[in-house]
Amino acid sequence: MRYFRLMVDERIKHRVEPASLSPLQVEDILSDHNNNMQTEDTPLFLAVHTDSRTVYPDFLEFPLPLVSDAMKALLEKYMPGLEWKAAILTDFQQARQDVYWVLRPPAVDCLSAQTEWYPDHTLKHLVLRRESIESPIFRIAGLLEAHIYIDLAVAESLLRRPFTGVRVQKVEMATKEE
Repeated sequence: MRYFRLMVDERIKHRVEPASLSPLQVEDILSDHNNNMQTEDTPLFLAVHTDSRTVYPDFLEFPLPLVSDAMKALLEKYMPGLEWKAAILTDFQQARQDVYWVLRPPAVDCLSAQTEWYPDHTLKHLVLRRESIESPIFRIAGLLEAHIYIDLAVAESLLRRPFTGVRVQKVEMATKEE
């Protein structure tokens, strides 16, 4: 199986950009699996600034992995047990609110020994162990970055539909020698 990193299409200019969050806030939101009831009911509010040219794409990568309703519906077909948290993008100047969903897939321990790191423990070169991955949509345990990874079937399905702002990048897999 081949795997891909789900990314924002940088060619989309003027895309909406939510206010930033600290890495600790991001990790807390993405890994808060204990308080399902409270988490599901309490939406996350993120401030945004827009103008007449602002585009609301189907996928936003920062500060959290956020997807539109249509993309959420598709991803749920591949992984019905995915956990979601509502995120309300709020533009106070324009008096506009848009609902997105924080994508919270399971974190999988699948880093290969061939993965390379920078001295500050950020990712330099990612290599995954294929046999450790069972989920079609996942995050990687042990990474500071909250990137989303998908398998080939999900990637093809996303790219066949008219989603805006979505791009995928192939991820290197470990050789059998490891």
